[in-house]
Amino acid sequence: MQDDSTLLTALRQLQTHGLVFLTEVPGSPESVARIAERIGPLKNTFYGMTWDVRSVPAAKNVAYTSQNLGFHMDLLYMRQPPHLQFLHCIRSSAEGGASLFSDTYRAVQTLYTRHPRHAQTLTEVNVPYHYDHADAEPLGHYYQHSHPVIALKPLHFTKSGNEPTTATFSHLNLLKRQAGQGNRAWALDQLNNNFAAWVESVAWSPPFQAPFAAPSFAGVTANPVTALEQGFASWRKAAIAFDMTLHRREAIHERLMKPGECVLFDNTRIVHARKAFVPGDEGSERWLRGAYVDRDPYESRLKVLLKKEMEEKGSMDELGAPHWLPDAV
Repeated sequence: MQDDSTLLTALRQLQTHGLVFLTEVPGSPESVARIAERIGPLKNTFYGMTWDVRSVPAAKNVAYTSQNLGFHMDLLYMRQPPHLQFLHCIRSSAEGGASLFSDTYRAVQTLYTRHPRHAQTLTEVNVPYHYDHADAEPLGHYYQHSHPVIALKPLHFTKSGNEPTTATFSHLNLLKRQAGQGNRAWALDQLNNNFAAWVESVAWSPPFQAPFAAPSFAGVTANPVTALEQGFASWRKAAIAFDMTLHRREAIHERLMKPGECVLFDNTRIVHARKAFVPGDEGSERWLRGAYVDRDPYESRLKVLLKKEMEEKGSMDELGAPHWLPDAV
């Protein structure tokens, strides 16, 4: 990762697949910060600039136990969850503790293909998450925010006469009826066959989900009680279908991380989990050290390295802008 070409290879892998493993990382607790800062500044949270994942007595977070931890993304109770997550294995457990990863973008594509109505539901309902430790010492923490499971990019199409328009997921039936008009047939084909390309981000973290309230289903019916009952029932069916898709055997990458390995993954795309493990004695317990980096510095670093590579290969246009980025600086 000290070499820019190696770093660019890793960032490209993150962009296309969302998951990268590094090996032969020094066992120092400072290593994860050095790796992350090659991409951008560390994101500071109430956990600190870097943080440890170990089992501790009376843990307030299931991540700090030796129990099984289901698929989730980190810090969804924040308005801007971290984009990249880093986990450096300093010590592995004597038994168990394998890490699991699943690509939500692939799951979204599968769900849309098989159950489009479920996919639509997951774009329309904001799911609440919270972190409620307001009484913790020395400073309490209370965070709460809501996200749809599937956040889509704007869907841009062209009406007859080349008039631009923006469609949302709820307009798909209209698109199907008008599929023969202009470029709508092409657009619909793109949606059906490459729906994941329209995904901006995914938010999935059942272990840290807050109770639903009626406003989450305000569009279902005017009666808030009925809206909550009917809306939640519909969302639950969609969520179960999505969860089953994430847990397909062929969708899971399992890895028992060894000391000297570090995993980098997109926290808005890849869900991660951990199998239960046998906690070791003090001083020999499983120990991972983590860090976060936000989206803007990650994208900035990727663009800078791509621009540098293209300049070296002579693939810039006459204006000095790389072909992949029309508004490049």
